[in-house]
Amino acid sequence: MKSSNRRNSLWQKFDETNLRLQKKCAHWLEQRTSHFSRLNWIVILFCFIVITGSCSIYLIVTSFSNNTTKNITVIPITKPNNSIPLEKEIIPLNGIIRSKTEFVKIIQFRKYLDSLGRSPTGKKIYDSIVQHRPGILDSLAVVENVYNSNFEN
Repeated sequence: MKSSNRRNSLWQKFDETNLRLQKKCAHWLEQRTSHFSRLNWIVILFCFIVITGSCSIYLIVTSFSNNTTKNITVIPITKPNNSIPLEKEIIPLNGIIRSKTEFVKIIQFRKYLDSLGRSPTGKKIYDSIVQHRPGILDSLAVVENVYNSNFEN
């Protein structure tokens, strides 16, 4: 309840500030244009209409012209040769983890790395390991996911 009241009061302050700024801007513009006659306003309006109309006509004409250098070309998307298929492929465990004790060691190593990353003294060792073995954290996560998915099925 307090956060919605605070939010409403914040929006109310924003609206008040915006209104105050609009009034200042309108007052400044009114001071600058107070000496304009009716003819001046008609000339300004005519110039505005001519400029915006000519810009619009220019854009319309150039869009229908045969100039193809500025057109957006559509290029078909091709699949790269070295892409990885998105289908989930179940990796057999017999080549990765031979026993539950190996998996426990992997989990313990991941927890060790996590604790190194969190402690100020171990941060240097953690950074060194990650620098020399950049894919180790991803590999540990993949091995854990594969192990868990194979035992769920």
